Amino acid sequence: MRFPSARWLSLSVTMIFLAFCTQRAAAQSLTPADVQTLIAQSVSAAVQLNQKVTVAVTDREGNVLGVFVMTGANSSTQIRSVGASGQGLEGLSVPAFAAAISKAGTGALFSTQGNAFTTRTAGFIIQEHFPPGIDFRFGGPLYGVQFSSLPCSDIKRPGLPLGLSGDPGGLPVYKNGVAVGGIGIEGDGLYTVDRDPFDFDQPVEEIIAVSGLRGYEAPALIRGDNILVDGIRLVYTNITSVIAPPTIPFGSLPGAVSASFPIRGAQPSAFTTATVGGIGGEASPRFFPFSGSSFPTPALGLTAADVNLIISRAAQTANITRAAIRQPLGSNARVSIAVVDTEGNVLGIFRQADAPVFGFDVSVQKARSAVFFSRSDTATQLNAAGMSQYVNRAAADGVPLNGTTAYSDRAVGFLHRPLFPDGINNTQAAPFSTALGEWSPFNVGLQLDLIQSRLLSRPAVCSLRAFMNSPLCVCSSIPTIRNGLQIFAGSIPLYRNNMLVGGIGISGDGIDQDDFIAAGGAQGFAPPTAIRSDRLVIRGVRLPFLKFPRSPTL
Repeated sequence: MRFPSARWLSLSVTMIFLAFCTQRAAAQSLTPADVQTLIAQSVSAAVQLNQKVTVAVTDREGNVLGVFVMTGANSSTQIRSVGASGQGLEGLSVPAFAAAISKAGTGALFSTQGNAFTTRTAGFIIQEHFPPGIDFRFGGPLYGVQFSSLPCSDIKRPGLPLGLSGDPGGLPVYKNGVAVGGIGIEGDGLYTVDRDPFDFDQPVEEIIAVSGLRGYEAPALIRGDNILVDGIRLVYTNITSVIAPPTIPFGSLPGAVSASFPIRGAQPSAFTTATVGGIGGEASPRFFPFSGSSFPTPALGLTAADVNLIISRAAQTANITRAAIRQPLGSNARVSIAVVDTEGNVLGIFRQADAPVFGFDVSVQKARSAVFFSRSDTATQLNAAGMSQYVNRAAADGVPLNGTTAYSDRAVGFLHRPLFPDGINNTQAAPFSTALGEWSPFNVGLQLDLIQSRLLSRPAVCSLRAFMNSPLCVCSSIPTIRNGLQIFAGSIPLYRNNMLVGGIGISGDGIDQDDFIAAGGAQGFAPPTAIRSDRLVIRGVRLPFLKFPRSPTL
């Protein structure tokens, strides 16, 4: 008698589990009554604390389900961290509702059935050292993710007004243990990032958010503070004692629902079920079925069959890759997989079931970034976009931007850190970064400079619902990276017959896992070894290309 292989049994159990989770999640979603309860509990906590705040609730995909503005609440908030005011986004005044929505959306887009992350978690993993404040440690594993899911994205719709947030006060919402959305509180007039996670500060916005979340908390096992990355425990919230004042009836709350964001229930999903390479997941009808390249000619690009093969291999690799950020331990990675052509056109995106939604936009950013920096006209396009200072700094460091080098996003990120080599104190900034003395999470260098003017000049188009069908709303003037540059690992440029034909981007788990899955998808399309970025030595330091986790499939 022949018995099924262990791998076959593992895949079968996974498929059964995913089917169960999909059915369970479909039965759980936020209703208008749920939204009113979350708002009422939050406002009641604010009243007890004598605070006046704005409360936002989103569904799991970032759709705004309601914004409530308390009487007397600040109408705006200031972006402020460690950088000098007036540099990057530092010192800018933005609407309080925009901050609250970005906080709520961050909790929603980051969280799944296997992990629950907050805006405090996000702030912990985007700074120049990981963990923040510890010298001679590399940058946060998701350094740069704050500039994704932007309102000007052509991929993630809707985006978040300020992108992903690292300001404490945004938490995921779970209903009967199922991830269904997020809640965000803004009221102190400051939109920032916690620079000292070890002082255990308890900002009032976080106190109110935790109180508002009563009855909708994340399961304890999957909270960020039960997940280790590189042996470091992530953070979740600093609030250990939850205040629980009597809930004021919704109709008697001091304030009003924003006319722009009335109370409503969870919106229809942007995704439909799909199976690719035998792996169950989801796809967006906008990018499915997969397509082939049209530039310069199909014969020199990727066919639809190529794209299906690449994404299938990546999905199959992910399904046997040990996850870095999911509970229970031993779970497989759940990621979004994107393939683009040499012009940055999306040929296909696939999400494994329960992959975090933030990866939908980021996977495309990563794939496009690998393509853009591997093109022959990178320097020309950057100069035309007004980014000549970065081209000149790259040239001074001997970084070619002329198509002779195949750059992964790990390499691009290494060249975009305020310390070079990454995390080594008392060194100069890498060529694409702001110098450390001027650096902040809101002033990172090339990544922000490429999108800042467009992000800020079109608030009516890009910050509210009107952007949905607007061709004017793209983040960058460079078409290849029109939803913005991404600068953490998880992508590879794709080649055929030594010619650049596209890129693959992976997002949703640990960055080493993302690299490993990208490599699995790129089999047969990997760049020639001789031109990979790890053949370059800059300032006496070899650039990276890919990094894999130890024993990734065990």
